[in-house]
Amino acid sequence: MEFDGLKVAAPVKDQHKKPVSQADDGSSLTSNDEFVSETDVGSEILQKIKKLKDETGEEVIYGVYNNANRSLFVRINDFLIDHSKITLQNKAYFFHMLAVMVDAGIPVVQAVKSLAYRTENKHFKRVLNTIAYNCEAGANLSDAMSRFDNIFDELEIGIVKSGEATGHLFGMLFKLSAQLDKKHDLYMKLWGAAVYPIAVLCVLVLVTVGMLVWIFPSLLSLLTEGGVSAQNLPFATRALMFLQTAVVDFWWVILLVLFGLYGLFSMYIHSNNGAVNWDYSKLGLPIVGQLLRRIYVLRFVSMLGILVESGLPVMNSLKITGNSLSNRVYKLKVQEVLDEVKKGKKISESLRDSEYLFPPEIVEMFAVGEASASIGKVSEKISDQYEREIDNSLKKMTSIFEPLMILVVGVFVALLALAIMAPIFNLSSTIGA
Repeated sequence: MEFDGLKVAAPVKDQHKKPVSQADDGSSLTSNDEFVSETDVGSEILQKIKKLKDETGEEVIYGVYNNANRSLFVRINDFLIDHSKITLQNKAYFFHMLAVMVDAGIPVVQAVKSLAYRTENKHFKRVLNTIAYNCEAGANLSDAMSRFDNIFDELEIGIVKSGEATGHLFGMLFKLSAQLDKKHDLYMKLWGAAVYPIAVLCVLVLVTVGMLVWIFPSLLSLLTEGGVSAQNLPFATRALMFLQTAVVDFWWVILLVLFGLYGLFSMYIHSNNGAVNWDYSKLGLPIVGQLLRRIYVLRFVSMLGILVESGLPVMNSLKITGNSLSNRVYKLKVQEVLDEVKKGKKISESLRDSEYLFPPEIVEMFAVGEASASIGKVSEKISDQYEREIDNSLKKMTSIFEPLMILVVGVFVALLALAIMAPIFNLSSTIGA
């Protein structure tokens, strides 16, 4: 067969050569040799492609695979793989492709196996292989996922379980995939807004340390040789001398103090009271606090709407949503709402006394959704509105941080120039006099 001048054919296996034919110009052609020489390379490449195998190694299924008798290198490699991170993007892609394949009529076990083969994350590959193995043994997809509660949270497992119960698994998987994609996009936007000021501050710290360690000692030697005493130096230069002495001579004390403060702060925010106080203080930060409150409201509304829309009871939906929130203040409020709903109150009535956490417009829209039995649709509209508000807030923050960082850099350069250049000018004036 020939496509655009490329010939593909199996190599000729006959050992007997055909007679040499004579061309019009008198040259001789051996038909078999000429054809084999043109197709050998292509056939060999195709055979190599057909023999290619997955080079990721042995298929690992948790609970079946045992590396106790393996080499130390294999056990270290398994430890690193098992503790590697599975990103939101990995899970969003998995749920989306699983929804597409299930919608196309492919069995869940076969779809999970195919996606396990395709994923590049080795840890996620092992998780999916184990899920497929458990599903083959008779477990539901949600039950197989619940074994990995450190990877799939209660929200994701609940949505899948609801889809299995209602017979609309692919629809729930599509919604879950869209939710994770939005969550990942929000993380990327937050990181994009924070990376510029963080990078500028890190550069300023490195430049300061470099100046104090390598450049400023030379300046001090020059001033000492010129007979300039420390009392005659400007205040900025004397402050820089103090910092230089602290960084060069007592760097280990600084590190110990920093590590000690970090340890105490970490212990405090991991205690019950400290965690709640720290989460509450973050909500009150200037500029950032209002953005965080909007993000938590968005997560609460979107998660609750998806769970209610999937067919879960309101009580279970509130419980799963509360457990999925990372801020403990919002966790406590959702728990209070859950307790009041158990007593017969509506969600909107329970939220009405916390305008700081849930703005009045959110409460009113929830009241409309409860009255019309359309909490899912109302939650979707609220989510769309809050996503736009968060995007606008991030753009405003970026527009504020950029000139602010320029101002910080300008002030830093001015102080550094004043501390270094002023004594040099004084020394030059003294020598001239």
